[in-house]
Amino acid sequence: MDKIQVAYKDIVLADGSANEEYLAGLRTRLKEIEAGGGQVMLEPELLPEDCKDVDAALEVTAAYKHCARRVKDCQSVKGFFVPALFSSMERGAELADNFKSELLEKHPHYIFG
Repeated sequence: MDKIQVAYKDIVLADGSANEEYLAGLRTRLKEIEAGGGQVMLEPELLPEDCKDVDAALEVTAAYKHCARRVKDCQSVKGFFVPALFSSMERGAELADNFKSELLEKHPHYIFG
């Protein structure tokens, strides 16, 4: 199974809103992978400044939850990797669990790496 990195800076615009143009392009790419029978895991790509504190980590989770909604009909997506930066943060395990539960809310079939 392949992985596709999805950079936080690509899915969120400077004003904090979702970059719908990027997400539409990602969906198109995932549909092409699906047509070829491929499967992927999406891997959040974050910079340390994207996750300065718990509130920022929750915003990151919300952004990837929106990303998941935009690609919900892509059968090629098997799940997400939990953002690696969460593990080094205060309350990291709680943030990782929250990430999973937020995405599983609408995507119960997702697996996590």
